Amino acid sequence: MATVAIIHAAEDALPARALAEKLRQAKLAVVLEKQPGEDLRNAVKEAKVTVALWSPRSNTQQPLIEDAQFAKGKSKLIHACMQNATAPDAFRSDKIVNLTGWRGEDDFPAWRELAKVVTDRAGVSPLPPPAPKPPSGFFQPGLVREAQPAGAGAQARAAPARQSAPPPRPRAAPPPPPRPAAAPRPQAAAPRVAEPAREKSGGGGRMALIAIVTFILVALVGGGGYYFWNQSQNADATQTAWQAVDRNDASALRAFIDGDPGAYRDEAQQALAALEERSFEAASDADTIEALEAFLNDFPDSEHALAARGRIAELQSLQPAPLPPGADTPVIAPATPDPDLVPPGATAPAPAPTTGGPATIAPPSEPEATPPDDAPVN
Repeated sequence: MATVAIIHAAEDALPARALAEKLRQAKLAVVLEKQPGEDLRNAVKEAKVTVALWSPRSNTQQPLIEDAQFAKGKSKLIHACMQNATAPDAFRSDKIVNLTGWRGEDDFPAWRELAKVVTDRAGVSPLPPPAPKPPSGFFQPGLVREAQPAGAGAQARAAPARQSAPPPRPRAAPPPPPRPAAAPRPQAAAPRVAEPAREKSGGGGRMALIAIVTFILVALVGGGGYYFWNQSQNADATQTAWQAVDRNDASALRAFIDGDPGAYRDEAQQALAALEERSFEAASDADTIEALEAFLNDFPDSEHALAARGRIAELQSLQPAPLPPGADTPVIAPATPDPDLVPPGATAPAPAPTTGGPATIAPPSEPEATPPDDAPVN
């Protein structure tokens, strides 16, 4: 089987495929969609005919032009163009087949010319002629039909009959005049019976048509009424649900918005945004870790979330550090009284025991000497 190679740009792959399908009808093997360079030149070496398909995209690509020059010396090169493109300067003197406007028609003159050149140079049988188009029922300029008189055909057919008829025989004596035939009786008006039947049938059809149209109108009116009634019921239900939503509950507002808020979506979103601002102001006024954490729980994605987390970190840094687990609570020893300030005869309290050693033992105090009764008084 003879082989035909097609040189084309990558952007012209679709028209190249269409051209290849038409060439395969002539029992030709077609090679296309090869990259410029070694692959394309190997295909050109094995092909009997090479078709260079030029377009506004390919006639400026130097690798394709060089491959076409290579094909001119290795096989029989044929130039074709589309979109009124011109061949590169290296092939300006070569003949080019203009396929502009071709949509795959078998009777397109430029395609018939290209197919003939390719099949002749490839040495295969030419394509069969295109099938004639069926005559159109519309007026065709340039098509003249000879008109004949209405009775011309009948006269032409009757002429041979008159020529072949034998000569008339001599007439016989005229027969006696026939008796007057009895007047035909009037027949029963049979058509009159069928005519009302047709009218009745026609009337029945009209009645059926009227019934169908009436049914359609009733269905449309009923369906439209049901639709509007259903819409009004849904609107009433949505309004009732919106009125029941607590404006101070972020979860309730979000649940309403995620459901079917209808016309109240914008109002619900505005209420949620207002609640977010109020909650942040209240948490900022309270200025406690608990209030700020409650705000973050209700509005984790708020634009104030970063400020709230920063304030929580500041408040946590101001609190005293907790004792490590297992550490004893320090015991503050009571102050030891000054001995000079203790009145005479009073016993100084013993100091509290301290942890980490034995308690101090205080010596017993000596009893104060009491004078005897018979002691002289100075």
